[in-house]
Amino acid sequence: MSPTPPLPQGAGYAVVLGLGLFFALLMNIITWIQQKFSDFSPNSASEFSAASRSLKTGLVVAGIISSWTWSLTLLQSATQSYSMGISGGYWYAIGGTLQIALFSVIASKVKMNANRATTFPEVAYIRFGTAGHLAFLWCGLVCNAIVSACILLGSGTVVTALTGMNAYAALFLIPVGVAIYVATGGLRATFICDATHTFVLLLILICFSFIIMTGDNAIGSPRRLHELLVTASELWPVEGNYHGSYLTFRSRSGSIFAVQSIITGFGLVTCDQGYWSKAIASNPSTTAKAYFLGGFAWFSIPFTCGTALGLTARALGSIPGFPVLSSSDIGSGLAAVEAVSFLLGKAGSVLMLLLVFLSVTSALSAELIATSTLLSYDVYRHYFKPNATSKEVVTASRYFIVFWSVFSGALASIFHAVGINLGWIFYFLGVSTASGVFPIALTFLWKDLSAAGAVAGSIGGMIIALVTWLVTAKCYMGSITVDTLSDQWVSFAGNAAAIISGGVLSIGLSLWRPANFDWEKTRGMSVVEEEDLSATSSRTSVQSEKVKAKDDVQSVHSIEERAFVSGAEIDGLDLAALNRTFKKYSVIFTVVAVIITFVIPVPLSAAPYIFSPKFFTFVIAVMFIWLFFAFFLVVILPLIESRHALKRITLAVLGVRSSQST
Repeated sequence: MSPTPPLPQGAGYAVVLGLGLFFALLMNIITWIQQKFSDFSPNSASEFSAASRSLKTGLVVAGIISSWTWSLTLLQSATQSYSMGISGGYWYAIGGTLQIALFSVIASKVKMNANRATTFPEVAYIRFGTAGHLAFLWCGLVCNAIVSACILLGSGTVVTALTGMNAYAALFLIPVGVAIYVATGGLRATFICDATHTFVLLLILICFSFIIMTGDNAIGSPRRLHELLVTASELWPVEGNYHGSYLTFRSRSGSIFAVQSIITGFGLVTCDQGYWSKAIASNPSTTAKAYFLGGFAWFSIPFTCGTALGLTARALGSIPGFPVLSSSDIGSGLAAVEAVSFLLGKAGSVLMLLLVFLSVTSALSAELIATSTLLSYDVYRHYFKPNATSKEVVTASRYFIVFWSVFSGALASIFHAVGINLGWIFYFLGVSTASGVFPIALTFLWKDLSAAGAVAGSIGGMIIALVTWLVTAKCYMGSITVDTLSDQWVSFAGNAAAIISGGVLSIGLSLWRPANFDWEKTRGMSVVEEEDLSATSSRTSVQSEKVKAKDDVQSVHSIEERAFVSGAEIDGLDLAALNRTFKKYSVIFTVVAVIITFVIPVPLSAAPYIFSPKFFTFVIAVMFIWLFFAFFLVVILPLIESRHALKRITLAVLGVRSSQST
């Protein structure tokens, strides 16, 4: 990286504190308008933690894209393409798209079998008791801790590189503004913020891509980029790539990374409470569609960062004046940052700083609300105050949001101090989370999953993965250090051990002694009693009244002993329709997964082929089309779906007429 930061320190503090507080103020104003002129109040536990389970497709899509677009997404996808060629960004994108799209299948089952749940460990308690609850809670907290620290670490590195701002100051100050608006507005505020941030983020990416591919600069066209990459392949050939080219899918390191990326993505999506929160918060009729569209649209972001920014950084290496990047710079994800700063000057540095800041605040907001929900529901309410009221749960959530913002900053600071960078964390994420994939997902999908299988698969699999990871580093690399643990083969062994052992233990033990679980136990789960039912939507109010009436005469924990009343019937769910949705998206997901994982990349990887200028231009065109598709889903669709509510609220704010129920 350049020894002298392109921007002054004041720019770093202005963005981190000034812009952060501005967004906090903006979101608080929106929250106040929502509370005053709509039927949703953030003081309700159902609204604060689950957005009254009423969000429509567009807003959920925006939330999914935003919460999965970390600084790691922007920077590491570019790093992979910089290091291994065009396949790097593609495989990074596949690693997240598959898992989010798969959640469209799981989300249908969440609505069918546990619509009243707020967190996934709550369901584990009903199914597997305290041991299962603690095992899943541990998996969730480990995942959220690493993800939160990773989000901050990536952003802190960029802020420091571009402005010279003290790294530790950045790591602790970035969460301040985020914590303020999340603690005030809850989950719905994070969705609104997600849509706002992702709108600007996509505009910046589109701007970068157009300038790189059509502007008056060192690149200027896909053909020129292709020429420079051919030169780069001659100067710095990629070991394991066909002819050492950056323009081929035939890549040994790319193939290994593909598996690691997919495993890591599965672990993160399954263990991150943020994704379960979005599934729970969405309207039952649109949950599956939102997740499928969200995953498909998200693909455009890492693919663009890898193709437009990562490959550009590599191509510029042969241009006089472009800084030589050290292995530390590359591992910290600074290839994309340097490319943009070189081509666009200070304007590019400012836009890159803004891009990373927007990604980190929206992604971190999802982690804050997710973790606070785990701590308030699964720790505070479950073990300390089972009869906590709605107000008490919301208050606890707000305290936990503040706590987690400080904790994540401290953890990121520890990682920074010992030299752990984004590349290291990416590989470690799969090792630490992938063991939970099968136990957690099957909790909602398979009635025969047993308590022994769930606990052994999640915790036992994690232990096996960590041991395999450490032993492989010692045997293969000769020692256990930060560097050896991030070796591609060492981390591959840990990743594979995690997902395989988690699956074998959970499925094997359950086949040995099946549970044959009755789904009515989770469909009839208790909910936090709302003290002011008028503060929630009319639909939620009716449901809550029914739930309260039911809970007055029968206890959820003794469901077998009471008169049978279907939880789905009380919640107004159409199980037949949800089951049809489950089958429909199972087929759609399978078809899409086969196409993007095998039909497209396998022939390209098998063939001894280097992209021609025309084919490379075609790939760039596809990249732009995908970007605009994501823009439509994030910006246009939410406005279309909420146009009537927005009109009513606007008229109410202007005093034209009173707002109506939304």
